[in-house]
Amino acid sequence: MNTSGWLLLTALYSIALLLIQRSERKRRIVSAVIVSFFMLLVWRYAIYRISTECEAAIKLICSFDWMRQRMTAIAITTVNWSIISAIIFNVLFWVLIGRSNPPGSSDSIKVLGMND
Repeated sequence: MNTSGWLLLTALYSIALLLIQRSERKRRIVSAVIVSFFMLLVWRYAIYRISTECEAAIKLICSFDWMRQRMTAIAITTVNWSIISAIIFNVLFWVLIGRSNPPGSSDSIKVLGMND
């Protein structure tokens, strides 16, 4: 597993899931669709980037098919574990903080004018 990639992807996925979790209840589906598109792009790019990562000293070894398969397996494992970690972190956040502090609603906003 690529540790630095795992940390970065876990942070990105955690922020994305937190945006869905803390969005207003009426707008949660729209937020989920937009954030899901972002997460899909990050997922595809991460697999591409991690699976093609090869050091200059071993370019010859990286051209073999078994090495490309191994790098692809490492990329998929890294991305999957980062998604699982992000879900765990967001569940912990919801249990510790989110339940007692639900996101606000736009219905409760009172706009103050010049006469108020």
